[in-house]
Amino acid sequence: MGPLLNQIKMWLKHPQLWSFVRFASAVLGLLCYALSSSFNSLFGKWNMLKTFLYCVFSFIICTAVLFIKVSHGPGSLRLKAHLAFLVLMITSFYSFYFDKAVNGKPDAYSIASCAAFAVMFLGLSRHSNCGFELDLLYFFLAALTIQLTRIKWVFGILGACYSYALIMIHSGLDAQQGANGYHGVPEEPHVIQVDPPESLLNSSITQDSAITQVDSHSQEVNNDFALIKPGLLSSLKALKKQNRKLLGLLYGQSLMEPFDLDDNLLIDMLPCEIINNINETFKMALAAGYEKECCHLYSNCRREFLQQFLSELELKHTPEDHNVFITHNILSWNRTFKIALRVLFLYERRLCDRVFFGFSSVGDLSFVLACKELTTHLLNFVNTIVVDIRSPLAMFRRVVSMFEELNDMITELESLFPDQAGVSLRNDAIKARRRLGETIRDVFKNLENLIHCDSAIADVPGGIEPITCDVMNCLGAIVRVMPMIEKAFKEYPTTTCPSFPAKIAWMIELLENHLEAKYKIYTGTSLDYVTMMNNTMYIKLETLKHFPSARFMDFGRVKRYSFAEILGDNWIQKHTGEFQKNLEDYQRSSWDEVLGLLKLDNNNESLAKDVAIESMKEKLKLFNIQFEEICCTQSKWFVSYEIRKEIIVSVENMLLPAYGSFVGRLQDVLGKASYDYIQYGMLEIKARLNRLFLGGKRMSR
Repeated sequence: MGPLLNQIKMWLKHPQLWSFVRFASAVLGLLCYALSSSFNSLFGKWNMLKTFLYCVFSFIICTAVLFIKVSHGPGSLRLKAHLAFLVLMITSFYSFYFDKAVNGKPDAYSIASCAAFAVMFLGLSRHSNCGFELDLLYFFLAALTIQLTRIKWVFGILGACYSYALIMIHSGLDAQQGANGYHGVPEEPHVIQVDPPESLLNSSITQDSAITQVDSHSQEVNNDFALIKPGLLSSLKALKKQNRKLLGLLYGQSLMEPFDLDDNLLIDMLPCEIINNINETFKMALAAGYEKECCHLYSNCRREFLQQFLSELELKHTPEDHNVFITHNILSWNRTFKIALRVLFLYERRLCDRVFFGFSSVGDLSFVLACKELTTHLLNFVNTIVVDIRSPLAMFRRVVSMFEELNDMITELESLFPDQAGVSLRNDAIKARRRLGETIRDVFKNLENLIHCDSAIADVPGGIEPITCDVMNCLGAIVRVMPMIEKAFKEYPTTTCPSFPAKIAWMIELLENHLEAKYKIYTGTSLDYVTMMNNTMYIKLETLKHFPSARFMDFGRVKRYSFAEILGDNWIQKHTGEFQKNLEDYQRSSWDEVLGLLKLDNNNESLAKDVAIESMKEKLKLFNIQFEEICCTQSKWFVSYEIRKEIIVSVENMLLPAYGSFVGRLQDVLGKASYDYIQYGMLEIKARLNRLFLGGKRMSR
């Protein structure tokens, strides 16, 4: 029930709800009154003139109820007095003639009209401050109760209950706009105080001197701030208790995507009595000349609330964090900054305007001091991330996302802190964005250093090198965010602006040259060619995989970037040719000697039959040994599925025909005795080849 009641209370505080209630109850009340017996008794039967006048009167009432705006300045006091007198006279004469003209029990239309008009003036009391809303609310509630009592005294009790309910709603949710203040914060401040420059405070106070007019009772305030401070601290302490509700709501909403929370909802959740008390106390203190003390006390209290919000989201940036934790913190920073700029700071701005109503410059300064610490903390996190991440390349896409987000946030900071007091915050944001832009700009230099610093010893003999994966993953990320990189190079240029297609092609060439140098220790061996095939094929597949690249909005136009556009078809064809060359070199280094053993010497007629048979037996024995050795060795190597399939097919096409011919010739010569020398059948040869390059899996005979 608790959450439901809180939700109902929040609904009752929405201005749009009360606008609808006022208008609907006005329409219902006017309609019911027109159909009631009371109208006929007072004004007689309907005719064209009465209908026209009543329609005009109803239109004016409905329009006024929906769109009335009331001034809250001192000049409206005399108007309120005249309106109150006018309403008193109208209700008095209406009551006199009503009692005189109406006899008997009222009908349902009369009762419904009184109930509807009471609700209308209840809603009007939450919107305007004319001074007569409550008087008319009580008038129609009294008329409703009297009419119900005329029918039956039990109905009179129901009327009293209805009246009590409306009065309690008004008492609990009183929200007159002229006095609306802010809902507060802490007790004695426990946070670090940031004292503004003396000149800034003095200039702010001077600007307010022309508008700091207060009621006559504030001029009699004792000049000793010690007499005012306890009451102010008490109000701020009550405000602090409300912070827990706001923090719970903010934290719950921060976990939802997309984040959607109106700052009006936050301000409406705070009891108006707290805001009124703080506002009245500040009026007395500011009138007595304690602008600096009020500014410090209030801003310290609000900083504590903002620090609690930051603590709830657990934003950390310790140097010991790994990339996964830094990624989490970047996402948390992004969410926190958005909530702060688009909800919290707007909420604080409205609160300052209400608490320091009539003292705008003091309110502006208090707002900047309250929000400065949290804003600075969030901007410093950007600098910390740039320094602390272990691998800028691994976090490249996250850095680009921060750069893009901060670009939008700077615009929002400028709108929130447009005056001189917010210049330092805006400058800090621009510096933080510059750090991110320079990190993005240096991506090619960091990538080059990564290749040069890679170990000269093969990490995965025969397999795909980690450096190949790292470089291609980073280049893929670069292609996806090409517009942001171009923007960073334009805003923070170096001595020369690179040609991106040429730069990416050069990076891949640098990687391949590094791999060739790394595998020089295997020069001329099968492992060398297998390794180059593995890494070359990986590079080719990565370029093909990124053909449908991500899309980025750039000044309203959709741009597409891909390796195909950057490198071109010639580059793809070149790498296909390199792969085929490495495949041929692998076949030659691994299988040429084995194939040489299977060659049949048909031209040597002088060779004796026994000698020929012995030669074939010896060749077959050597073939079995070398074939077993190759299979055992290369079964421990690993290549990708595509390469493995292509290698095995090429070896089968080359080896199986030669082996079949050799074994067939041996069987022709020896007959059944040949099976004593044939270790592998054709199917076994094929099965052994299919078990190559499985990365060390045990082979079964």
